[in-house]
Amino acid sequence: MAMISSVLHAEVEKSKEEVTFWNFDSPGVWNTEQHSHTKGQLFSLQSGLTIVETVMGNWMLPPHRCCWIPPSNRHSMRSCGDIAGWSIYLTSDLCDLLPSRPVVLALSPLLDQIVRRIGDWKQNAPTSSFRRHLLAVLCEEIRSAKIQPLALPMPSDPRLKHFVKNMAHRPENERTLDSWAKVTGMSKRSLLRNFRMETGITIGQWRQHLRVLTAAEKLSSGSSVTQTSLAVGYLSVSAFIKTFKRVMGITPLAYSRVKDKPPSNSATLRAGRS
Repeated sequence: MAMISSVLHAEVEKSKEEVTFWNFDSPGVWNTEQHSHTKGQLFSLQSGLTIVETVMGNWMLPPHRCCWIPPSNRHSMRSCGDIAGWSIYLTSDLCDLLPSRPVVLALSPLLDQIVRRIGDWKQNAPTSSFRRHLLAVLCEEIRSAKIQPLALPMPSDPRLKHFVKNMAHRPENERTLDSWAKVTGMSKRSLLRNFRMETGITIGQWRQHLRVLTAAEKLSSGSSVTQTSLAVGYLSVSAFIKTFKRVMGITPLAYSRVKDKPPSNSATLRAGRS
């Protein structure tokens, strides 16, 4: 997979087109090394799950959302099992008004269909006027898309980095804040204040998102809802289901079945570049 990825990135960088389209359907684990492009990247999954990692944080991308990576932002990606979806790359001049940070966005039916139309340009070339107008609508749809709460922002303080690394290693751990404060060498008050200041969310919210992210990976790998609930620290399966649905917008059981169902407005995408 790494060789395919490096070849693709080289082709993307060489392309003089305003937009480059790529359709993928990858059996096995996809794992790209940290890299960046001079172009902005928007990608979405029809099935599977990927974790996008950047210096600013980690993003979970389940099916039927989209992830935006601005130009020159270093990132890596790992899949949890088989994945299928599409990716487009936009020249930097089209990205000026788009989000300046990596983000997971809602995928509107219009945005999805615009990308599908772009994927067909190689076979059915549009007029220059149509092309220009469609790209303008594409950028407007990206800019106005609702941000999804699927991020794990990373602190820069070395003590807080050590703290979140330990939490990520044991998401089921119920260690108290007083205990965590001693580990980090901070007072409980300083730990709470500095964490919120650096990440923009509370420790409780961060841990909840960590557990949901970990749960999504386990569900994608075939774990049952009950097994997953216990593995990420929930003694009550109903509480786990409630939290998962609030964050993901879908129950754990329904999520585990998403990879077997195409989106309702799906159409086969042909591989190719514009």
